[in-house]
Amino acid sequence: MSVLKTIAWIIVAVYGVVLILLYTLQSKLIFYPGVLDPAFAFKLGPSDEEVTIKTSDGERINALFFSNKSRDVILYFHGNAGDLSGWQFVAEDFTELGYNFLIIDYRGYGKSSGKISEKGMYLDAEAARHYLILKGFAPENILVYGRSIGSGVAVDLASRQPCKGLILESPYSSLGKLANEKVPLFFPSLLLKYRFESVQKITNVKCPVIFLHGSDDTLIPASHSRRLFQKFTGKKKLIIVDRGSHNDLHAFTEYEDFLKGVLPSFFQ
Repeated sequence: MSVLKTIAWIIVAVYGVVLILLYTLQSKLIFYPGVLDPAFAFKLGPSDEEVTIKTSDGERINALFFSNKSRDVILYFHGNAGDLSGWQFVAEDFTELGYNFLIIDYRGYGKSSGKISEKGMYLDAEAARHYLILKGFAPENILVYGRSIGSGVAVDLASRQPCKGLILESPYSSLGKLANEKVPLFFPSLLLKYRFESVQKITNVKCPVIFLHGSDDTLIPASHSRRLFQKFTGKKKLIIVDRGSHNDLHAFTEYEDFLKGVLPSFFQ
């Protein structure tokens, strides 16, 4: 009996240690920011520019703006890993179609100041939108685009501020639900400091929404897009890319169709 008790206490102790590690290391488990030297030089075209955007709480957010002929602008929130030195190239998909394009590095990423936090990322998004307004773009010309972790930032912004449209690529319905699916034994949603409750906020979005997801996405299953799609009651479109995973949707014809067919017409 004493042996069984000892084993039980060891299991409890190990479980407790894992819980403590999950709580204390969650930022490192969720976010993988790249860091850039302040002198790092982006390769930009003559009409493109690197800008610094000041947030309402005093942080300085690094961003790239790609100027183009359209009246519309894509405000892009990237995924959880890397920085603008890699993410800047996603602009090509949209600038080739004539869109203006603004992409930011969240606080704690790239050259941006500050430490990563959910509230801080929302403030970064607000500051980016405000920058576009000051640059002369009307809300009805701003298309908010969120990819992966950036989908939570995009939904929050679109739920509070008017915009022309919202595009969510590989989104999660909530970070807590996703975490519970990944490690259900440890009930991680109870420990999370990051919530990103998109499924609750999506009902407050007033603009049309496109949901784009790979059928074989094992990092964020397509069921999350379907859940968000069902919850949203406005004009909407769900695109499930057959055999697409989390990082390769651009390689499929469905993505090409989305860019050249759906995107230009859906938000008219």
